Amino acid sequence: MKQSYELLDSGDFSKLEIVGGYKLVRSSPSSAYGKETPKIWNDPDARYIKNDTGSGSWSFQKKIPESFSIDFANLKFKIKLTPFGHIGIFPEQKTNWDRIRELGKKKEKFEVLNLFAYSGGSTLACLDAGMSVCHVDASKGMVDWARENAALSSLADKPVRWIVDDVLKFIQREIKRKKKYQGLILDPPSFGRGSKGEVWKIEDHLPELMDALMELCDHSPEFVILSCHSQGYSPLTLERILSSRIKSKGHYHTDELYIPEKSGKKYPSGFCSFFEKGRQ
Repeated sequence: MKQSYELLDSGDFSKLEIVGGYKLVRSSPSSAYGKETPKIWNDPDARYIKNDTGSGSWSFQKKIPESFSIDFANLKFKIKLTPFGHIGIFPEQKTNWDRIRELGKKKEKFEVLNLFAYSGGSTLACLDAGMSVCHVDASKGMVDWARENAALSSLADKPVRWIVDDVLKFIQREIKRKKKYQGLILDPPSFGRGSKGEVWKIEDHLPELMDALMELCDHSPEFVILSCHSQGYSPLTLERILSSRIKSKGHYHTDELYIPEKSGKKYPSGFCSFFEKGRQ
């Protein structure tokens, strides 16, 4: 399957991408360095301009469809240029999707809980690997978007529950139902709101969330993927959050998330800790 996403360059608090054949410039707070190849930044098809309210707008030099699909990581994604500068895919998660597929080769029929699941890349990888998934996000629009991606990737008939809910409230109900999961995936935001306006702050609510998740796997999950993009957190912090709660032995792989650029350099894009049970 031909890839239709490429990160060309980054720097000066921006990144330059080719998405479905369109050349896009988006803001990038983590690009506090100079551009590697300034000449290729000329004549983008669209540029996202952020404002002081946390939103922004797109300036178009070329007509771009309201939405279109791309192939990436052997999956298909609907792309849409949103007012918040998101486009519907986080390419830095590809490493985690590859890990999920490797787990699937062991023929384990894991039941996986994917929280803050956005447009469903990790959900699709799990379904493609033969796992069943409970996909949870507070935004109905994003859950609908993920369902579209499942259909585009020919995975709509796989075992998945699509849930629009506040993650903490949903987990608390799952605990009461004595539901168990073997795999846990979460990429929590720094700040967010639940389906009924509930406030999420990572520094206040992540410990409570992790404690609740451990009840769903008896403190002995088969695997956990915890990633974030929040200031004040690091790969080591995420590993300690997991290792202080998981009672079973296993392997931790902890690192920065990144997207490879055309130059061969790495674009920094968050942090991740991955736990796999039984592997030392």
